[in-house]
Amino acid sequence: MNVSKPLELVIFDIAGTSVQDHGFVQRAFLSVSDRHGLGLDAEWIKPRMGVHKLAVMREALTEACKSGEIEPERLAREFEEAIDDEVDVGAAPAMPGFIELHHDLLRAGIKVAFTTGFSRSTAETVLRGAGISYEILVASDEVRCGRPDPEIVLEAMRRSGVEHPDAIAVIGDTPSDLGSGMNANAAMSIGIGHGTHRLHDLQPHPHTHLAANFDELRVILSPLTGIPCGEHAHG
Repeated sequence: MNVSKPLELVIFDIAGTSVQDHGFVQRAFLSVSDRHGLGLDAEWIKPRMGVHKLAVMREALTEACKSGEIEPERLAREFEEAIDDEVDVGAAPAMPGFIELHHDLLRAGIKVAFTTGFSRSTAETVLRGAGISYEILVASDEVRCGRPDPEIVLEAMRRSGVEHPDAIAVIGDTPSDLGSGMNANAAMSIGIGHGTHRLHDLQPHPHTHLAANFDELRVILSPLTGIPCGEHAHG
């Protein structure tokens, strides 16, 4: 992959990457599971973070032998309602340093997009609640195939007007985020270790770079974007 070409587009995941996730997504899954007796636990949920939530609900129903008893769309709606409740009580603020990083990228002329395993309505609620502005957002219910399929990344490129994957970076905190970037042939598919997965969780999965936090991410992105390095480096 050519990682010497200047970047035109940086694509961020939302929960656990741009927005803090101290369990609010897991709690939403568990609330649905408890209500319907699906038997989900944290170990089952973790590898499915970042994946299309309707697909996760279908899988949960199958494993609980409840397919046909409950519509997965109903579970997805209840999950969204639980997320809304979490946002209302301030459980999903912007990740420290993200607003500044976002600002610096835009000021450098780099386009920024968001992709997510949430539905469009939930993604908008979470971003608004975190005080994050956006122009380009692609949600899981706007594509046919969710992560790790590349479609969500390719759609973000299309909406951004960026044609070549060697001009994009994809950043996320889950293996499915990394997979979508790698499968789209992104110049950079960067795992960040401050979300639901740590760097040792992400290391075994295909990627181009790993960053423990936004300071390390700035060091990776700076040569190809012109953004400054250092904590909260805008100004």
